[in-house]
Amino acid sequence: MIRLIHVVSSALMFGVGIGAFWFMLTTARSGNPAAIAVTTRNAVRAEWFIAAPVALVQPLTGYLLMLELGYSLRSVWFLAVAACYIIAGMCWIYVIKTELQLRNLAQAHRNDSTLPAAFGPLLRRWTGLSICSFAGVLTIFWLMVFRPGTGSLW
Repeated sequence: MIRLIHVVSSALMFGVGIGAFWFMLTTARSGNPAAIAVTTRNAVRAEWFIAAPVALVQPLTGYLLMLELGYSLRSVWFLAVAACYIIAGMCWIYVIKTELQLRNLAQAHRNDSTLPAAFGPLLRRWTGLSICSFAGVLTIFWLMVFRPGTGSLW
C-alpha cells in the first residue's frame, strides 16, 4: 500500500506540475490578460491543493519504503535522491512565488489590452525555475527506476 501511495503521489505531483506549466505557457502566449489571470489563478490553486500535499507525502512514503526494502540512509543513492528532492523543491517554492506575482500582475491588468513589461521577465524566471524543478523530479524518477549506488557509504 505504501508503494502505491508513493507512486500515485509522485504521478500527481509531476502531472499537476506539467499541466500547470503547459496551460500557463500556452495562455501566456495568447497575450490575453483576462485569460492569463484565470489560468494563473487556477495554476496556483492546483499547486497549493494538489501538488503541495503530495510533496509532503513523498518523503514520508519514501522513507517507509526505504525501511521496508532495507535501503541505507547512508547510500549514494539516498543522498542523490535527497539532494535532487531538496533542489527541485526549492525551485518549486520559487515557482510558486513567481506564479503568485504573475497571477497578481495579470489580475491587476485583466481589463487591459496588454500586460505590463514586468510580466515577460517574470514569465521567463518562472519557466526556468519550472524546468529546473522538472529536471530534478525526472532525475529522481531515474534514480527510483535504476537505483544505482544503493549500498552503504559507511
